[in-house]
Amino acid sequence: MVHGGLGRSECGGSLTWVAGLLPGVLALAATAQDAPLPPEGAASSAVATSALRPVIVTAQRRQSVLGKTPLSVGVLDQHAIDVNGTAQLSDLVGTVPGVTVPNGFSNQPQAVGIRGMGVSVPAMSQAVGIYLDDVPLVRGYATALWDLPDIARIEVLRGPQGTLYGQNSTAGAVRVISLDPTRSAVAWGSVGFGNYRNAELHAYVNGPIGDGPLSGSFALSSRANNGFGLNESTGERVNKLDATQFRAKLRLAQPSGTDVVLAVDGLLDRSDANTGNFPLNDPHSSPRVTFVTATTGPFKRVAGGLQLKARHPLGDGIDLLSITGYRAYRDDPTIADIGGKAVLRYLLSQTVEQKAFSQEIQLQAKQDRLEWTTGLMLVSDRFDFDRIVDQIPPLPRPRLDTEGQTHLETTDVGLYGQAHYQWTDEFGLTAGLRGYRTKQTGGNQFWKLDAFQQRTQEVYNATGLTTSSQGLLPRLGVDWQRNGDHFLYASFAMGQKFGGFNRATASEIASTYAARPEKVSTWELGSKWRLADGRLTADVAVFLNRYGEYLASLQNTVINGVHVPDQVLVNAGRAKTYGVDVDLAAKVAARTEVALALELLRSRIEEFANPTGAALSNYVGNELPYASHVSLSARFGHVQPLADGSSLEFNATLQHLSKQYADVQNTAAIAIEPQTYVNLGTSWTSPERSWTFSVRLRNVTNRTYVVLRTMIPSVDVDAANFNAPRTWLATLRHDF
Repeated sequence: MVHGGLGRSECGGSLTWVAGLLPGVLALAATAQDAPLPPEGAASSAVATSALRPVIVTAQRRQSVLGKTPLSVGVLDQHAIDVNGTAQLSDLVGTVPGVTVPNGFSNQPQAVGIRGMGVSVPAMSQAVGIYLDDVPLVRGYATALWDLPDIARIEVLRGPQGTLYGQNSTAGAVRVISLDPTRSAVAWGSVGFGNYRNAELHAYVNGPIGDGPLSGSFALSSRANNGFGLNESTGERVNKLDATQFRAKLRLAQPSGTDVVLAVDGLLDRSDANTGNFPLNDPHSSPRVTFVTATTGPFKRVAGGLQLKARHPLGDGIDLLSITGYRAYRDDPTIADIGGKAVLRYLLSQTVEQKAFSQEIQLQAKQDRLEWTTGLMLVSDRFDFDRIVDQIPPLPRPRLDTEGQTHLETTDVGLYGQAHYQWTDEFGLTAGLRGYRTKQTGGNQFWKLDAFQQRTQEVYNATGLTTSSQGLLPRLGVDWQRNGDHFLYASFAMGQKFGGFNRATASEIASTYAARPEKVSTWELGSKWRLADGRLTADVAVFLNRYGEYLASLQNTVINGVHVPDQVLVNAGRAKTYGVDVDLAAKVAARTEVALALELLRSRIEEFANPTGAALSNYVGNELPYASHVSLSARFGHVQPLADGSSLEFNATLQHLSKQYADVQNTAAIAIEPQTYVNLGTSWTSPERSWTFSVRLRNVTNRTYVVLRTMIPSVDVDAANFNAPRTWLATLRHDF
């Protein structure tokens, strides 16, 4: 569904207009190469180069050139993060094709999908592993916001990564990688202002501590705006952003090769909870307009973590690596009127808390033709969830107030190894295996309440819940360096996502049902070219994913006569996805680059049965949720040096997602219509490279889309999340 903004024909016209401009822009960029060169010492972004710079990744837990890595990987480097304004997980949607994040606001739970798989119930295990400097972030809460200036790059690994990254990465992994301190003195700060009273502050300091082997860094980010929405009942702006975060690092780098990094980070988020309560069934409905009178949508999240990473060389090319992580968050309060009407229909009040500890011991080696990695990993988390729901349907149906509490403790242990053997100068072989065991214990309780939220009746008390699973996750591959500019690979991998218990819902059966692990087998063929003396790169990957014990997210289902409006995750059968990923980049002129990333995807449910009750219908043949047939990102960038030694940079991006369904039922009413966004940016850098002024415009054509729709017919709720409107941000940065 599309509300407001430009209509389809207008959008098509705007895209045609942009496409029509591109040849002229490219011609202008080519002519501009004859402009005077900047003085010696100018920033590298302004220096003309004839070839694309190699992209370095650590997707296989060691450094490698992307063009010779036997995986399909989407990469955002520090420059791309800054240019795109990437500040949260949902910003990857449309930037890295194949990535889906239904909820576009960082303070809300965010479940990530890759290649049509992974979007799930945030309170349960996820199919896309999220990692911060190799520390796993468990579940879909407090994982979204990473707007810190020390982020070096974001890697999106497509396909199962179970061997090296563990269970719960059946669809892939997203790795957020931050800069470690160095002894080079760096300090800069920036301030930004934009529409909707947007204000941003970023700062980064790095350098030596004393004359010894110590160095440190500190990164700070603070962002706020007065909201993209309006409450017509109160006249106040809503859907506000107010988040501050930091990260501090201390590094000990010994001449012997021992390297120890201690990091601590924290987040305080006071954004409001008015994200998805814009009603579509009110007589005065309008995009991003709510009529709530029951609550202002208060929200507070305190989150953070501590990490200790140590590497020590043992000799003979073998390194010992230890990664210790502790992360915690607490959402208290989260209060939201989901219906969005002046008359209260569905009020949600919840508290969420999680504490997670992880320890990984790893050995890495590079010996002649053999590279190998082996390790042992432990992840233990404690999850507590308390939700009060007030449902007030239209008369004569009675009001229903309920409370559900969940306490779960999950421990996962994995032993793994993966090796690559360079059989000949051209051919290489990869083999890996991970054995794991996961155990979950806990309980769910559910009560009926009175209108004053006092407990009046215990519906059930399901304590002493326990479940466990174990398995083997293999990976096999072969690669062929056909020549210096052409790399091919084929791989087979298996992955599993832990099922476990749902959080407390109205149905005792659903709350005591232990889902079995979802299993996937993936075949992938890839080809990576470096052409035209490095001025053009082309990466293509063809894939097939087959899922068994498919975990389906069911909402508004009836279980044993009990209506359950919450999402419930159950094993529902078999499914498959298949498609192709294409990543193209070209240096069309010395200072001009273009890129196109594309995913074509198909999905199908091959077998379906709801084990907690009769399915509403047969969903065999339906598409999987959030499996967009086409997702693409096109980018243009040009750096123009000026006669006085300063430089101008121009960039433009086009993002497109085709229609996608939001549930396994393929309900037309809540399907997400195609989305297209155009973003523009420009920056000026002073001759001495100490000052940078930039302007960034996102959603230039001001398109308005429903990106997530919530329908609860029993209480007359039909509300939506909308994308952000057109925004602009002007930023001034000073490098000291």
